[in-house]
Amino acid sequence: MKRIVLDCRFWGPSHTGLGRYTQSLTSAIYQLKPNYDIHLLINPRSRRFIRRQLPQFKLAICQSRPYSFNEQLEIPRVLNQIQPDLVHFLHFNVPIFYSDPFIVTIHDLIKHHSKGLTTTTRSIFTYPLKRFGYFLAVRHAVNQSQAILTPSQWVKKDILKFYPVKSSKITLTPEAAAQSYLQTTIKAKLKPPSYPYLIYVGNAYPHKNLIQLIKAVQIVAQTDTKNLKLVIVTARDVFYQRLRQQIRQLKAQSVVKIKGFTSDADLKALYHHSQAFITASLLEGFGLPGFEAMASKTLVLSSNRASLPEVYAQAAIYFNPENLDDIVNKIKKVLSFDQVQRQKRLKKGFQHVQTYSWEKTAQQTLKIYENCLGL
Repeated sequence: MKRIVLDCRFWGPSHTGLGRYTQSLTSAIYQLKPNYDIHLLINPRSRRFIRRQLPQFKLAICQSRPYSFNEQLEIPRVLNQIQPDLVHFLHFNVPIFYSDPFIVTIHDLIKHHSKGLTTTTRSIFTYPLKRFGYFLAVRHAVNQSQAILTPSQWVKKDILKFYPVKSSKITLTPEAAAQSYLQTTIKAKLKPPSYPYLIYVGNAYPHKNLIQLIKAVQIVAQTDTKNLKLVIVTARDVFYQRLRQQIRQLKAQSVVKIKGFTSDADLKALYHHSQAFITASLLEGFGLPGFEAMASKTLVLSSNRASLPEVYAQAAIYFNPENLDDIVNKIKKVLSFDQVQRQKRLKKGFQHVQTYSWEKTAQQTLKIYENCLGL
């Protein structure tokens, strides 16, 4: 029986989109009962949960922090003990000296486009070194992998723009909303806000363009009697602290409400009771929160940049994220929908998101394993 290792060190919603991808794909593969001896490379904190959820998969602990120098040494050592026939790294940070057969999922090349001290938690002295390490790791992952998985055609085209690899080496394996978001019942413990609000879910990185979004909601709130707010659900990290400071500078405290990441049930309720989910992102490899919003039966207002028009197709209402007036007008358009218009849009979004599933993506991924193993 062939032995496969999945790098699951980014597990769960605390790692945002990457964590959701890791947990959802691995769980979907487990449900398909593949005829492989599968080992999961995990961090110690997730061991109990993964062992309970996926008891047939074997676990290998990796103590090193992601992106650290130590992982460059520890991961090859752990893999050497397992002796896998194939490793699937679910993120670009493949150890640069690992040369045995592997495939890699590259979610985006945003760091190729987004740069500078505002995009990092590193100091002016360590940032250049970390950026050099990033490019070294991505180049190794792209060139030495047997196959590359991407969530969208936009990411595939971006890889081909930067690296001279064959197009056939890259396979589209899209993401999907978790099944819990598609269920009709809402089992939230959190009571949704009583005021009308738009919701943004995701990190507060500069390329997410949140300041432009806040300015747009401020304008709408000043000209509209509905007391509109913007609810931002984001990790409480360095970028969150910077965002809070920028909100104070904009005097937008009364308009913006920030919440930390919460349970899927509560998040589903926040999506469902909102006027719309909104993202003004300038760079996005897929845009999973928009799918979660559609599955939760709320409208999606989206930037027309990067992968978002490809992924959301006709199920979203688009705006130019660099044109403040356009964002304001599209928000007002959504707020003016009558019940018939709104229900028509909600139906279109719900139908669209149902065409994607983690089961399909897991099946595609297993087929890639077979091809790489020559089965």
